[in-house]
Amino acid sequence: MTLTAVEKQALYIAMVRSRAFEEAAGALAASGDIPASWLSGIGQEGTLGAIVQLRADDYLTITHRGAYGFIGRGSDPRRLLAELLGKKAGYCKGKGGRHIADLEHGILGKSGTVGGHAPLAIGVGTAIQNWGGDQVVLSLFGEGTSNRGTTHASMNTAAVWQLPVVWVCENNGYVGNVPASVYTATPDIADMAASYGMPGEVVDGNDALAVHDAARRAIVRARSGSGPSLLELKTYRIRPFAESATDVRDPAEAVAWRDRDPVAGLRDRLLESGELTLADAEAVTAAAREEMAAAAAYARESPFPDPAAAFEDLYA
Repeated sequence: MTLTAVEKQALYIAMVRSRAFEEAAGALAASGDIPASWLSGIGQEGTLGAIVQLRADDYLTITHRGAYGFIGRGSDPRRLLAELLGKKAGYCKGKGGRHIADLEHGILGKSGTVGGHAPLAIGVGTAIQNWGGDQVVLSLFGEGTSNRGTTHASMNTAAVWQLPVVWVCENNGYVGNVPASVYTATPDIADMAASYGMPGEVVDGNDALAVHDAARRAIVRARSGSGPSLLELKTYRIRPFAESATDVRDPAEAVAWRDRDPVAGLRDRLLESGELTLADAEAVTAAAREEMAAAAAYARESPFPDPAAAFEDLYA
């Protein structure tokens, strides 16, 4: 299915807003306003090619990196930044930090443990199946998480029960500061799909339109009751593992990947095709930065929760 110019522009706007949010969060981390570390997703915005296709009643499970899942689903940047600063106005009342859940938009929360996303996807997928619905679950994880037992067990369960789950591995080449080649036996995570009898596909994760195309096929398959798929997005995180961490990677490698920036790449393609003007592109960037600057100011000015609230919202 070919995207219309309006749909491509909407995808581009989502990517620019995500980048602007990440820059704002990075600045807050650098200034010490964020009490914990922030794990930037700059460079991985091509994943939005999949996220923007979700319906309002679909679900998303994610791990600890980036904000594009929230931005793509329509979360309020003010509440997201307030959460990162531990403020009462945050989505989790300041108690989650970067492990944010936004149930209003079907985001079940950034996993607190590596691999914790996968059983959540199975639970929701089973509920959808039991209810007779046609929603899907998009479950994002990194290449390091692909080796976790929870991930493998959940993929197998999804295949056996034909659950409406689309597994999306964002392979940025590093498990923390360790090259993925040291951590995984196969260069392509998508090859694991064959073990569970589901389709697997390697996609250029920095090409948002390619991601959109591959994700569309997987989402249609899941929504029609044909079961899960596994997409592997080959991408790269431009920032260090965490904003507070030292980057041990070869600087030349990062420079090479910056030349494949997914946001700039889509902008250039739209400019070349005439589906976007330079003035429009500049206006989108300016509006996104203004929006996120206002969100950062809102987060800074918001009050902290009452200490007594620490004992609220507990399961036990």
